[in-house]
Amino acid sequence: MKRMKITALVLLTLAVILAACGGNNDSADNNEDSDGETVTLRVAGQNNEDHPNTVALRKMAETVAEKTDGRIEMEIFPANQLGDYTLMYEEISKGTVDMGLISTPTQLDSRMEINILPFLFTTYEQARENFQLDAYYGQKLQELHNEQNIEAIGFFGEGFGGIGTTKAITDPLEYGADKGVLLRVPQVNIITEAAKELGFNTVSIPYAELYTALQSGTAEGWTGGHPVVNYLQFRDIITHYYQYNDFFEATHLLMNKDLFDGFSEEDQKIILEAGQVLTDESFDTAEAAEAEYRQKMEDEGIEVFEFTDEELEQLAESVRENVWPHAEDTVGKELLDELVDNIQ
Repeated sequence: MKRMKITALVLLTLAVILAACGGNNDSADNNEDSDGETVTLRVAGQNNEDHPNTVALRKMAETVAEKTDGRIEMEIFPANQLGDYTLMYEEISKGTVDMGLISTPTQLDSRMEINILPFLFTTYEQARENFQLDAYYGQKLQELHNEQNIEAIGFFGEGFGGIGTTKAITDPLEYGADKGVLLRVPQVNIITEAAKELGFNTVSIPYAELYTALQSGTAEGWTGGHPVVNYLQFRDIITHYYQYNDFFEATHLLMNKDLFDGFSEEDQKIILEAGQVLTDESFDTAEAAEAEYRQKMEDEGIEVFEFTDEELEQLAESVRENVWPHAEDTVGKELLDELVDNIQ
């Protein structure tokens, strides 16, 4: 008994000394208190405080803290405070950052380009069904993350993208017909090829220069933005918006795999259930925001075009057949074939 008391005293003394010295640089901070071990997770976010995914992260943190009686706390660092998503993904892999709700880069594994395949999904029903950890698509993403020592906890559906333009598109639904618009595309080959196949002339311009390019006519439209972005950042320059649903953006809720595996089964279940709630609610949030901001664009005098599921699926089938093969070198033919077989 005396030996146990002495050990506890030594540990307490060491804890006081460490606290006085500022602790350590470990990502997850472990502290011993009267209620048992607690851990504080550093969680990277890429959007500002008011963005729906930051709000969702904070809600998740409250749930996890409550369900674990305060043993697991999530400290949120929004707005790229810990670095951009490419850096944060590597830091989560190494364990120097514990968690993140971030976009998924492709520099460590080019197969992650399955995240940006054009027309992978065209409806919210498809997106909801596939961005689940127990769905084929979610499991495939989990496999790729696991190879980087990362565990996927869930997804946040950000929404479907469209095309905002400064002039009307000619024959918007006729595949391959000249659209009469010079379209800004990011420097991603598969997205450029999809735009060309649809009938657009393309120009690659950094996003930071996009507004000026649309003003000057260097570009006459752009792909890559949801209704929210088109309204908030370009409503005074675009005159038309087309809801092509040419891509669906989802950020990934990720945790260092060694850290996740070190939690008890009970705590893993709590974290995963909270991640599932975040996932499910995100699609409702995104779909409502799209409708709200399309209406806001119309109120600003912007012509907004929406298409039926059947019309979009026809475009999607053509793009998958003619454009996806361009991704064989980066994604691999076997994986592309699997995607087609399992998502259709």
